[in-house]
Amino acid sequence: MFILKAPDVSIRVSILVGALLTLSGCAMYSVAGQFENGGDPFFGHVAVLPGDMGTLDVSTADGKLKCAGSTQVTKRPSLLSVTGAQGRAEATCTDGRTFKLDFIQTSESGGHGQGIDNQGNIVQVYFNTSSSAVRARLDQARIDALVR
Repeated sequence: MFILKAPDVSIRVSILVGALLTLSGCAMYSVAGQFENGGDPFFGHVAVLPGDMGTLDVSTADGKLKCAGSTQVTKRPSLLSVTGAQGRAEATCTDGRTFKLDFIQTSESGGHGQGIDNQGNIVQVYFNTSSSAVRARLDQARIDALVR
């Protein structure tokens, strides 16, 4: 006779949350970026909601700079794939800075964007469903900038 154990409650909750996000059309991405003027890198999340509107929340590791704003997917090449989707984001930061950027989804798991803040500084962002992948992409971009 086999005895089946019920899954741990935390596993059941995780499965339920994942299923709800999938069914509702929500997508969550980790974000990493940096202002080109050499400021500290920032990290956070983007939540894309049904209707292609979303929220953006990022902060520096020390928490001194926090930025929050919105995203909008403006172009979807296909209903079956997010690869190639394009959009815009804008945010306001706790230091008074605001920025706007354009982004493109280059794979099913993520993409990148570039924009400018109200002080004329360029901002680069990378987003991915994997937080380690987005951090690695930012690290590579920072190394590339040093060798230029």
